[in-house]
Amino acid sequence: MVCLCLHLFLSGCIGAGPETVITSPVTITFWHAQEGQAAALLEKLAAEFSSEEPLITVECVYRGEPAALATAVAEAVAGGGGPAVAEVSEASLASLRAAGAVRPLERFMVNRHYGFDVSDTEDFWPCLVESNTADGQVWGLPFSHEVYALVYRPDLVPEPPKTWDDLREAATALTVRSPDPARSSFGLAVRADADLFCLFLYQNGGALQAGDPPRYCFNDAAGVVALDFLYELSCMRRSVLVTMGDPLEAVADGRAAMTIVPVRWPVRDPGLTSLAAAPLPSGVRRATLAPGSSLVICAGRSPAEEEAAWRFIRWLTGPENAARWAVATGYVPVRRSALEEPVWRAGPGRDPAFSEIVAQIEWAAALPDVQSWPEVKERLSAAVYARLFGQVNSSEALLDAVLEAGVASGP
Repeated sequence: MVCLCLHLFLSGCIGAGPETVITSPVTITFWHAQEGQAAALLEKLAAEFSSEEPLITVECVYRGEPAALATAVAEAVAGGGGPAVAEVSEASLASLRAAGAVRPLERFMVNRHYGFDVSDTEDFWPCLVESNTADGQVWGLPFSHEVYALVYRPDLVPEPPKTWDDLREAATALTVRSPDPARSSFGLAVRADADLFCLFLYQNGGALQAGDPPRYCFNDAAGVVALDFLYELSCMRRSVLVTMGDPLEAVADGRAAMTIVPVRWPVRDPGLTSLAAAPLPSGVRRATLAPGSSLVICAGRSPAEEEAAWRFIRWLTGPENAARWAVATGYVPVRRSALEEPVWRAGPGRDPAFSEIVAQIEWAAALPDVQSWPEVKERLSAAVYARLFGQVNSSEALLDAVLEAGVASGP
């Protein structure tokens, strides 16, 4: 629905705006969250962009991981400074909007000289557009995203489970308990948090919010069944290793046969060389999550800086560069057409298993784009943890989290 609305908006408005307000050299700063080879690639891409746009220079500056970077952006803009472009976590967009720290993108998108073509509006994956859209406006473009998948040891799991029932049977069969807990191994390792619950909630046909205005509703029947399923695996069948750390480590070191985590292209991750990955087992419907970061234009910049910022993020997220970025970093391409680019087809596109994982993003769900979500997510994670350790039943755990969510959301 978001993609359709955006399509209709742009198809009706493209043609507005001046040819350019950049009449002399302009330098913009890009705060990003990449390190190592990814940071070096950003420097290279920025230089390539400047060779195509000789009046625009982009200075790339590493400022920490996306969530912390968003806080730095808000503080800098409030003080009259900050970058022109920033890479921020999707979960931080609502707070940045409320603080007036970022600019909506429509007036740039509809400009007939340097805006989007109508085809661009339908090229980005729907969940990524939804994550960047609020109040009828687009506030960012998707940039670096992973997608949740099932990671497993192929020596123990010759055929990955495709449904919840398959997952239940495989996790149970692969669990080997020992009187010495250190010698036990489990069918599945999971991190007890809100993301895990959300995956199973969406797969069970549920939602985090419903109504107008939206209210948290994850304690309905779909949520209770989803959490009960996880409880059955962890407590009743005792086939799950529950951790607050990285469950992938448990699979890599032999303590578990499978896990559910966000992944990148496995070839780029040495820790996955002896492991395999597959799409998530499905419930009543297929669903996954695709967490990541967005590129935003920060408030307080001159018109020339804003235009330069837009030109840069549009170029950086174009099909060819989106494919180059995905191949080099292991992230999934943020738009469909990137999958047809030669650099993608010669790399990850030749990996059938990873192509199946990327295809999941078509039905990925977007998490709530509201200021209350980070706090609600913490409370929901606590509820999931308590349930998986048998401290409370699913109905009580989710009801308490929903009631606390109402307090976090305000009246």
